[in-house]
Amino acid sequence: MEVAKDLFKLKRFVEALFFGHLAIEKLFKARVIEVTKKDPLYSHDLVILARQAKLKLDKEDLKYLAKVNIYNIRTRYQDYKKSLYQQADKKFTEEELAKIEAIFNKFR
Repeated sequence: MEVAKDLFKLKRFVEALFFGHLAIEKLFKARVIEVTKKDPLYSHDLVILARQAKLKLDKEDLKYLAKVNIYNIRTRYQDYKKSLYQQADKKFTEEELAKIEAIFNKFR
């Protein structure tokens, strides 16, 4: 989360969102290991990881995690990346990072 915040300060908004996703992903994978005593699935999907970790999330949280999944941009097509870069201005990114951080802190 700290890297996401630093990237936001540098106005690297899409990258900040990606690192927000990454922070939640790594946290959820750690929870999977704690709960199952096994390696998590090879997935970047936060909803799948949350379920595997048996996290108590309401429907709104799950819906939001599905949205955060789109910020995992490394494997996205170029036209998709372009549209995300156009959408992710300072205000949008600030609001999204606040929500991402709230979920991160909820399960930290």
